[in-house]
Amino acid sequence: MNNVCLCVGNYAKTPYYVKISDISLYSIEELCYYFMDKVYLLDDSIVSAELVRWIKLECGLTELAEELEIFVRKRMSAASFVTTILERTNMYDESTIKRIEQILKEQANLSSTDRYRKQAEYLYKQGRYRQALIIYSELLDYLPKRDNLARAQLYYNIATIYAMDFAYNKAADFYYESYRLYPDKQARLAYILACRRSMSDYIYGSFKRENPDWEEDFREIEEQCARVEERWHTSKEKAMLSELFTYRDQGQTEEYYQMAGALLRQLKRDYKHQTQV
Repeated sequence: MNNVCLCVGNYAKTPYYVKISDISLYSIEELCYYFMDKVYLLDDSIVSAELVRWIKLECGLTELAEELEIFVRKRMSAASFVTTILERTNMYDESTIKRIEQILKEQANLSSTDRYRKQAEYLYKQGRYRQALIIYSELLDYLPKRDNLARAQLYYNIATIYAMDFAYNKAADFYYESYRLYPDKQARLAYILACRRSMSDYIYGSFKRENPDWEEDFREIEEQCARVEERWHTSKEKAMLSELFTYRDQGQTEEYYQMAGALLRQLKRDYKHQTQV
């Protein structure tokens, strides 16, 4: 067998909960894996007395905890705190630990705005949209008014999160702000699509007439919508819904409720993942 690690300490009865990632950790090895996997979310807040107490009381690693208590008292950096834990557990080789240390040091040198922006981008890519939205919204208060490109990108990301939640009116407003600050085609197309989804046919028709210069863009959006509609009709999700409705229409009550229940549970899990704060 390769890459076998000898675990140290106890398996915690009470997990350490990391709110920003909505994850519970039960061992020092899980904590180390979290450090490796979520390194771009780490900052000096990880250097906490609460975490040190958990390592001491739940993991039973008294010697390590006593060493880390000094880090907390002296308010030492996340880089030194995290690398010390990684070194004591012997899960990763020296080069890997050095790489993590370098990333944390580089993050510490970022401005607060850049650091939070990186965190928001990471959360967005991980599907943690509500958390990303909170950070994006706060960043708008800190970004310089003259930084049109950065503010346009934030508005665009905020709009996209609203669009994924089917809040197309809000999405359209933020896409427009993005386009107004930095008028590129991607933002314009996204704005048009959000308007198409949020407006009645009559109002959307008026919107098209008010913007004759965008005729090619309107045509492109219609083509995109047609392709999406075609993919939907051939998707496994459409097939599942068709099967579900067949059960209902044929009076197969037990099969209908079993399948509907499974679908609803999955939707709830997905929604919780996206909106957890």
